[in-house]
Amino acid sequence: MEELRRNPDSHGNHTLENGILHYKGRLVLSSSSSWILKLLQEYHATPMGRHNFRTYRRIAQSLHWMGMKKTIYVLACLVCEQNKYQVCSPQGLLQPVPIPRAIWEEKSMDFIVRLPKSNGKDAILVVVDRLSKLWSLHSS
Repeated sequence: MEELRRNPDSHGNHTLENGILHYKGRLVLSSSSSWILKLLQEYHATPMGRHNFRTYRRIAQSLHWMGMKKTIYVLACLVCEQNKYQVCSPQGLLQPVPIPRAIWEEKSMDFIVRLPKSNGKDAILVVVDRLSKLWSLHSS
């Protein structure tokens, strides 16, 4: 901080704003700050924070401390451990489906379930031809 007071350009990503240290525009905390645990609880487990893997990104929008990523990802939480959908690779961009060349060459299917019972059945299978959009219903 003393170097930044003497020469504001001495540390490229660090700045002093009203005597407070910032890193890339984010408030810098000491890695031993007692506020870190309180902030983690607020951002992660309260109704305003909610459990999710974006905790790091949400905190990193406004705060920074040395070892921040490691501190957040080590956070042991049963709810998060049971719902680790973040380990999946990200989905790609939508790709166009090729247009079929003949009727009923390619079909899409879907079930509609939990319908009012009719003749003891409460679901239907809908089959649609992708080219003509003709459809067929089958009860089950």
